[in-house]
Amino acid sequence: MLIDTHCHLNFKAFKKDLDEVIVRAKESGVAKIIIPGAKIDSSRRAVEIAGKYDGIYAAVGTHPHHAGEDLDTDTLVLLTRDKKTVAVGEIGLDHHRYKNYPELTDREKDNQVTLFIEQLKIAERFNLPVIIHCRAAQEQLLKTLNNFLKKGGQVRGVFHCFEGTADYLDRVLELDFYIGFDGNITYPENKSLAGLVKRVPQNRLLLETDAPFLTPLPFRGTRNEPAYLTETAEFIAGILKIKSEDLANKTNENADRLFFVGRNL
Repeated sequence: MLIDTHCHLNFKAFKKDLDEVIVRAKESGVAKIIIPGAKIDSSRRAVEIAGKYDGIYAAVGTHPHHAGEDLDTDTLVLLTRDKKTVAVGEIGLDHHRYKNYPELTDREKDNQVTLFIEQLKIAERFNLPVIIHCRAAQEQLLKTLNNFLKKGGQVRGVFHCFEGTADYLDRVLELDFYIGFDGNITYPENKSLAGLVKRVPQNRLLLETDAPFLTPLPFRGTRNEPAYLTETAEFIAGILKIKSEDLANKTNENADRLFFVGRNL
């Protein structure tokens, strides 16, 4: 049994065959899936899907790509209250310069910080973990998170699809956050991730697909789906030199501890 802690079944890529994708996931041994939101409409869709299927859960939140838009706090809070909502996410900072898009202005970066802090407060209010997205903004995100914690804020969560240096990883782990790895760890050009996954204590490790993105080998080039989590799990188990079943058991314990313990699910 595996738990996919980050899978966008609420995206258009799965609109035509959602039932089949979930069946294949179950058949492959993926027993639970968490669907993160990217803004209000996809968060609402995550909750709808979670309500329809056993073993499917929602995270709700607004991705930094949508910073600067008005945050519908009332709706977000309403979705947060749903019994199948287990996290606030994905939230965070993204300063990556995407193709055909200009570099972010200082004001746009400030808007991301404001949005991130607002949602950290919501997670704290409802005692929910956060799913953090961080791309090309490591220092700013850690500074923002540390400031929140130093002011008395209390929040726990996972750094989804981790990227960064070994030193950065160590600083994140010092905050007792979990670390998520995805199918891109199987890519030859990402050998550095193998070194990072070895540094993560096994009681802080989570498995993710980020489907429909980051499809692991040997399926790279096709749409990712939760059934492919087995490929990533086997690859990571090989890096750690442990049995796949042992990795599954440990990461499932971690996911249960972070997302499900104490929840009436």
